[in-house]
This record gives sequence, C-alpha cells and structure tokens, in this order.
Amino acid sequence: MDPNSLSSSQRQALDQLQVITNGGDAEVAISVLDSRAADIIFDQNPSAPLSISRPSETTTTHVENFDIDDSEQGLLGNEPGARGFRRTNLYPSSPLLIVARPLRFILAILAFPFHILRTLFRLLRIPLPQLPLTLSGLTLYYRAPSAPRPELKTDPRSAAERWVRSLEEETGAICLSRVRSRSGDGASTGVGPSSSSLTSRPAKQGEAAADDCDGILPDFFVGSYEEFARTCAKETDARIGCVILVSEEHDDVPEFKRSTLTDPTFVRLMQDNNFLVWGGDIRDRDAWSASQKLQATTYPFVAFVALQPRRSPSSRAGTTQATLTILSRHQGPSIPAASAPTSAKTLVSHLNDQLLPRVQPFLTRIRAQAVERENLKALESAQREHERAIRAEQDRAFAESQRKDKDRIEARIAEDRRVAEEARRREEAERIEREEAERLQKEKEQWETKRMIWRRWGRRTLLPREPRPTLAEPARGKTIRIGVRMPDGRRGVRFFGEGDSLTAVYAFVDTLFIPDGKEFSSDSDPAVPPEGAPSGEEGLVKAMYDAGRVGEDWWGFKLVLSYPRRDIIWETGKRIADVEGLKAGGQLVIEMVDVGAKAKAKGKAKDIGESKAGQQDEDDGYVTEESD
Repeated sequence: MDPNSLSSSQRQALDQLQVITNGGDAEVAISVLDSRAADIIFDQNPSAPLSISRPSETTTTHVENFDIDDSEQGLLGNEPGARGFRRTNLYPSSPLLIVARPLRFILAILAFPFHILRTLFRLLRIPLPQLPLTLSGLTLYYRAPSAPRPELKTDPRSAAERWVRSLEEETGAICLSRVRSRSGDGASTGVGPSSSSLTSRPAKQGEAAADDCDGILPDFFVGSYEEFARTCAKETDARIGCVILVSEEHDDVPEFKRSTLTDPTFVRLMQDNNFLVWGGDIRDRDAWSASQKLQATTYPFVAFVALQPRRSPSSRAGTTQATLTILSRHQGPSIPAASAPTSAKTLVSHLNDQLLPRVQPFLTRIRAQAVERENLKALESAQREHERAIRAEQDRAFAESQRKDKDRIEARIAEDRRVAEEARRREEAERIEREEAERLQKEKEQWETKRMIWRRWGRRTLLPREPRPTLAEPARGKTIRIGVRMPDGRRGVRFFGEGDSLTAVYAFVDTLFIPDGKEFSSDSDPAVPPEGAPSGEEGLVKAMYDAGRVGEDWWGFKLVLSYPRRDIIWETGKRIADVEGLKAGGQLVIEMVDVGAKAKAKGKAKDIGESKAGQQDEDDGYVTEESD
C-alpha cells in the first residue's frame, strides 16, 4: 500500500507505530497495522495476550531483516545519545512469576548438595554435565555465580592475553599470524597496534610448532572491550567486530573451542574480511561487563558488531550518523554442526548469506566518506595555510625592509670596530714579536756567554794532551788521527788515543769556536768548573741536565763521518774505540744545530699537542664525515 494514500488517522497510527518500534520501513509498519499485532501493541485487545518465547540454550537472536539487530546501538558507554543496555527480564509479570519465585528459593536449597558434589567433581577433574531443573515447562540450568580471579592480574590487557594463551594451550592451535610468521610470510595480520606479542613470541619447549599444531585460531585483539569497540567504531578504518564470550562452567564451551574457533573456513573468512576479534572468559571482570552490555544469557556466546546508520524517531529515512550496532547474537552449543547456533557451519553461512552482503557496502561507504572528509579537511587546512602564508609573506617583506636598514647601520658600525680592532691586534702582535725577539736575543747572548766559559774550561780540563805518533802510550791505546772540517771551510786535525773519551773529540771541536785574541788565550782558561759544578766529565753532564740541553742541544753542533756518512752521537763515558767508524781515525764534518729554531719548534709542537688534547676532551666520541 502506498503511504501517501493513507488517511490522516491511518497516517497518525503509522507514525505512532514507527516511534514505538524505533523507526523502520513504512511498508513493514503498514503490514503490521493490518495484522493483530497492531492491536496488541496499542493495547486495543488486551484479552489476546502476546505470546512470549523464553530464551533457551539453543536460540540465536536475529532482529529485522538481514539479521541486523540495530535496536541496540551505541555500544560505547560514553557515546553521546547512545541508549543504555537493559537487563533481560526472563520472567515477565504473570501468574507464573508468583509461583516461580518461592520455587526458585526452594530449588536453591535443594541445589546446594549438588553444588558441593559439582565442586568435588571439579577438584577430581571429572566432567559433570549440567542438570536441568524443570518448572512448569520452563527449563532452568543451575550455574554457580562467577567471580573474578584475584590472584591474577585484573587489567583487561593481561586478562585478554592470558585467555588467548590458555585457548592456544587447550586447543593445541595457534593464532593465524603466528602460522604466517613461522612459515616466513610477512603479511600483515590486521590485528592493529593493540595486538599482543603472542602472535610473534617464539615457540617454547614442548609447545606445538606451526606445522604440528591442531589448527589455527583467529588473531585476537588484546585489550579491553572498550578499546575493541572504539577500534571497530573508527570511521577511517571501520571493521566488523566479533565478540566471543565463554564460561568454563558450561559444558558446551570446550567443544565450541575445539570445533568452531579452530575451524579453518570460519577463521579464514574473518581474516579475509578484516574482522576484529575479541574474546574472554566471564570470570574476568572485563568479559563479564561485556556480557552484560551484550545481554548474553548462555555460553558460548558470539556477537557481531559494526557501524550502522543511527535510527532516529524523528527521521523516517533513518540515516543521520553511524553508530556501533549489534548485528547479531549467537549463543548455545556448537553441536550438531549442521544446525547448532554457534557451530562453524552456521556462523559461516550467516556471515556469507546475510551479514557481509548487508554490512560491507555501508562500511565501505563509511570509510570512503571518512577519507573524503579527511581530504576536505586537508584541503581547507591547506587553503588556510596558504592565506596565512600570504599574510606572513607580507609581514616578512615589511620586516625584511626594516632589517636591511638596521643591518646597514650595524654593518657600518661593525666595520669601523673591526678596522680598529685589527689595527690594535696588529700593533699588539708587533709589540709581542719585538719583545719575543729581544728576549730570544738576550737569552742567546747569555747562552753564548755561558757556553764560552764552558768551552774554555773544557779546553783546559776535558781536552787531553795530544799523543805523539812516535811515542807509544799503552794507557791511551793506539794513536789515531781525526780530521775536522768546519762549516766555514776551516779544517782541524788532532791525534787522539783510541782509549780517549768521545767527549774529548766534542770538546776539541767545541774549542774551534773560541775566537782568537789575548782575552781568549788558553792561559786564562778557568781551571775550576763554572757554577760550582763537579770536575771532569761529570760536571759537564750535570750542567747539561741543569740547563735542559743534552747532547747536540748543548754543543750546538753534531759530528758526521764523511764517508760512509754516519752520525756520531755524543754519549757520556763512551770511548773513541767504541764508536763505529772512528777506530782507525777518520774525517769528520761539523753540522750546526739551530737550537733557537729547535726550541721554537718544540714550543709550537707543545701548543699543538695541548690544543689537540683539549679537542679530545671536548670530543663526544662520535665519528663524523669531517673526522674521516
């Protein structure tokens, strides 16, 4: 019937029915008005009571077409406008309730011995089936109240991870992502950032390997139920959620775990369609809260949730905003496999035939709209950024003009300061250089004066008497002839005994630097060592170490054998006979040593070493490209 052809009273009744039923299709509402159901709804015929079917252990909740139970929308408790969940009243107000309440009290007293027996059987690990108690055609199942386990961690993430681990151990199966990771497949599992490390943990000793496992399990979301619901409700990544609740006190749960949760077809179907799976035992606080929100009445319990258009009483078309909605509930045993509400075959058939064809197009549209909104926001943000950039560019141009004027003035002032500073530095450097040159010259003159005194003392004390070639002196050994060529071309020749010290040869060469003249006559040479030093070669060595100049730094020259060329290094107490190349005499060449330049080089090397040491102290230990 066409809604436009209704009368005003019929139209009013149609609107009232749609408000009561929370919206819906107009044609369906018209067909309801034509039947007796409208009289029952509007209480026009109270003598015809509405038959209420009580939920049983084997019922599956389906509401509206395509099994979409969108009467329970807004699964997130803090979502604005969402309706709170109501507790299911299994016993409506009727004469049966008056009889049932006293009998329930009596049955509780009678069930107490059974409870003790059940506890004993559990301790002995003997399976005990549930015992039905029949009351006036209503079958009740006794179940002891569940309580959280205080000895374990009660946070939702730990509880979910513990339940997944126990599920793997009980079924001998492993999560699908672990099968892929062990087989080398690096494909994403789609579990999300809150997934547990269970899917990537290595197999322990005695645990089933990927090839030896009894089956595969879905990739469970490890976290709280609220986090799971928020993840499903993300419009940018809207997904269908599967909630699995079990109770170890129900005998149907072990078979459900072994047959349904490990069914490859069921697991692959959810994996291929990017389902988000969450599960738990109602003995845990978070799973118990989820069972209350989802109105679970028996276990095992499976519910599918996803974003659906929110139904508004003022809107006939119905879609104003997407909200998380319970799509369907399945609870009860999983056997027989062909018809049980929680069997894998029933769930797969439900998903393929009803849920996926209805929900996936909407989720695809929601994701596309979310992406479009994000792109629109990005475009608007880019436009605002562009306008802001234009204004900032104008402000920057004005500030740049001011900065350039200021920079010109500061540059002129800085240039004048730099020129004045360079002139001051240059004058300071010249002054320091003059003072350094004067100091070095003064030190050189003082050193030359000191060395001249030591030369004259050495000529008198360290230089032995020249042996006669014709007169043998056994104490001094064989007489050898040593020739010396000075840097200015002068030559000197002297005879030494091979037992004479090498210091005598150096002292002889040192005397050649004494100028001629009466004031430098050998008769006036000092007989006592200068500066109160000990006599002999020992006093010379002491003077060297006191002055900090040993060897060629003290003498100011070094002796080199002309052929073959070889340096004659001075050593205290060494004899001429012990010097390689001078045993039979020889020709020596004198090479001057610039002690001042050498001292400067040492000072510069010392400064460089201190600078490098400072850099090493400041080094952070990292190797950079520049250091390479």
